[in-house]
Amino acid sequence: MAQGSARRASGGGRGSPAGDAGLAGRDERRRRDSGQRGTPGRRGGGRPDESRGSHDTSDSQPFRPARAAKPRRPALPEERPRLARDAWRDLKGSAPSGSLDDVAKAFGAATDALADGDLERAAALLEWAKGVAPRSAAVREALGIVHYQAGDYAAASSELLTYRRLSARQDQNHLLADTARAAGRAEKADEYVEAMVAARVEPERIAEGLLVLAGARADRGDVDGALRALQRADLDPVQVQPWHPRLWWFAAELNERRGDFDAARDYLEAILAIADDEEVERRLRSLEGR
Repeated sequence: MAQGSARRASGGGRGSPAGDAGLAGRDERRRRDSGQRGTPGRRGGGRPDESRGSHDTSDSQPFRPARAAKPRRPALPEERPRLARDAWRDLKGSAPSGSLDDVAKAFGAATDALADGDLERAAALLEWAKGVAPRSAAVREALGIVHYQAGDYAAASSELLTYRRLSARQDQNHLLADTARAAGRAEKADEYVEAMVAARVEPERIAEGLLVLAGARADRGDVDGALRALQRADLDPVQVQPWHPRLWWFAAELNERRGDFDAARDYLEAILAIADDEEVERRLRSLEGR
């Protein structure tokens, strides 16, 4: 497995943010080490998640990007970055010709800031770019991911819904499902996930959506329904993919909650068959004799 841990996930290149997020979420699923499930990208960039299994009830206050009506032009790099073709096409079609280079610089710099975990700078750059090119799907998607990672789920939902409308794509629905879940709208979470399944979005993002769906059902005490949601992502694959350990981790927890300790052990052992993981080993030891 490319990432070598149940907590880790692969990501997409700049110019096509992944919103895992990414990967991207809340607590039944452990936070990914990269913490970038939606990094917008340049060619060759890395990627983010995440939708976690249950909602964070921490008292800590994460940074929440300010959304000024007319943000000031931020400091921009001197050279225009090399963007992915689809991102460049989107910016070229939505930014005024006289501002195109600056919007591209802001987008590229925001990509770097998001990759570095500097949400405040990424938000400032993208808010300015949004003011100049409000119909840019790439900018609205990236800004939605920044708000999502900052824990401002209402703002994330607004931006990602705009992205979906502008792009006619369903590939950030896993994040929309998680924002709906955070707002207590489980039926909308179901709707978003089913739409991305119907649209045949890439399998990793569908797996993320199904994790959110399973978490929402588990929140309501429907453990069997949560397991059925996970099983739709194929818990017994012929070829293991980078997202399967996250599915197995949550499946182990759900089976433990329903008293099926043998199944819980099987899923934890499946993770360890791919890579060593101290947290998984500790959890497996806790099931001894049960």
